[in-house]
Parts: sequence; C-alpha cells; structure tokens
Amino acid sequence: MIARVISSLSSPYLTAPLFILLAGYYYVQDPFQIALYGSITVGFTVLIPLLYTLHLRRIGSVDSLHIIDQRSRLGPLAITGASTAVGLALLYSVGAPEEILRLAVLLFLLAATVLVATFFLKVSGHMAAWGAGTTIVVALYGPVLVPLFLIALPIAWSRLTLERHTPLEVVAGFIYGIGTAAIIAWLLDLW
Repeated sequence: MIARVISSLSSPYLTAPLFILLAGYYYVQDPFQIALYGSITVGFTVLIPLLYTLHLRRIGSVDSLHIIDQRSRLGPLAITGASTAVGLALLYSVGAPEEILRLAVLLFLLAATVLVATFFLKVSGHMAAWGAGTTIVVALYGPVLVPLFLIALPIAWSRLTLERHTPLEVVAGFIYGIGTAAIIAWLLDLW
C-alpha cells in the first residue's frame, strides 16, 4: 500500500510539473508570465502525453498508466517528444524569454533521449524524472536543495517493491536523469 502511494505520487506526470515550474520561476518571477509559460510547458510536456496514455489505457493498448511493458513505452514517449516540440514552438511564438526556451529545449531533448534509451533498457521513468528535475533545480537554486536527491530513495524502494523495475533499471534511470539533465543544461548554457 505505501509503495503504491509513493509510486503514484512520484509519477513523472506529477513531479515534472513541479520541477518545470520551479525552474521557470528561477528565470521569470512575474505571476502572469509564470502562468502563461508554465501552462504551455506543462500542457504540452505533461498533460497531452498523460491524456494520450490514459486513452491507450482505456482502449487496452498499455498495461497501466506507468506502462510496465518496455516496448509499449515507445509510442507515448514519441508523443511526449512531439508534443514538447509543439509546446516549444508555441513558447517561441508568444515571446517567451530565451532561458524559458532553453528549458523547453532541455525537456524536448530529455524526452528524445529517454525514447532512444528505451530501445535498450527499460529505465525507470520515475527515477529519471526525479534525477533530472532535481539536478536542474539544484543547479539553479544552489546546494540548499541537494536533500531533494534523497527523496529518490523511497521512490526507488517503491518501484522495486512493486516489481516494476530491476535494481539496474532503477539505478540506471536515476543516473541517466542526472547525467542527461546536467549535460544538456550545460550545453544549453542554462547555468
């Protein structure tokens, strides 16, 4: 029961918006701009892929919202990448600041690289999202947020307890999220 609650609360569909808004707030503190850019980013990066996955679940094409089967993840991940690219174009068209556009590019590249990685290993999306999101906000806000990395421990425990991933997939997801976010953010000169 506890593992299921932790797993549900740490779903990338819930954690990604938190990290997106925290990172966006670092660059833009105006409430109107945060609402506008945050809505576009979360809508296209999280909401549209979530609705697509819920549709696939309803018609029986995927086994759960967390998509346990490795090959079944490819379509939703491709939709995430495509939807994120559309969101990026929309952010550009409404005049989002360069830093927000770079964050959107980072999200697109994260989705694209997770898609590619999924061909080889079913990395834990929960762990990858937590690792990437934490890496970004710690780099932006400083070491005071380093303890956020420790939240990965109960997330990992939940994914292993529910037998959704192997230890390799959990560790690989976390390291992948951290490393990919750090490399892409560095290349995009986000910090």
